[in-house]
Amino acid sequence: MAVDRNQETGTYAEPTPTGISVAVGWAAMVGAVLLAAAVFPPVDLAARAFLVAVAAGAYAALVADLRAVAAVTALAMATFVGFLAHRYGELTGGGGAWTYAALIAFAAVLGVGYRHLRAMASADGQEADRYPSVVGSRTSVVAPPDDAPGGPRAA
Repeated sequence: MAVDRNQETGTYAEPTPTGISVAVGWAAMVGAVLLAAAVFPPVDLAARAFLVAVAAGAYAALVADLRAVAAVTALAMATFVGFLAHRYGELTGGGGAWTYAALIAFAAVLGVGYRHLRAMASADGQEADRYPSVVGSRTSVVAPPDDAPGGPRAA
């Protein structure tokens, strides 16, 4: 962590620690699970899974740390199966709950893909610095002055 002695401008060069990203994402997923439990009845697993999947996809599109995205997605899937599909945190049982949980993982993959495509599109932004293998380096070509040796007006 760098200390800015000048303190006139803020520094944003350091990424958010993975633990903080996981904690924020986990809080968002718990909120999405609670909202799904309040809005949809227990028999409507598809709608509950869709709501949690939208939250997981949005989180994956916003956070650059893939480790945090993977951890939050796995926790969201387990929470969906354990508390929305079954009762009392039970992760086993019938009903195809893990099939619906695959929708959550798919939404997270789509979110990561969206972020990756956005990084490719902004070749001169900060996203390009995070993904140098995806975005090629841009070089500027400077033409020589007209009176340079070998130039069009060379004497």
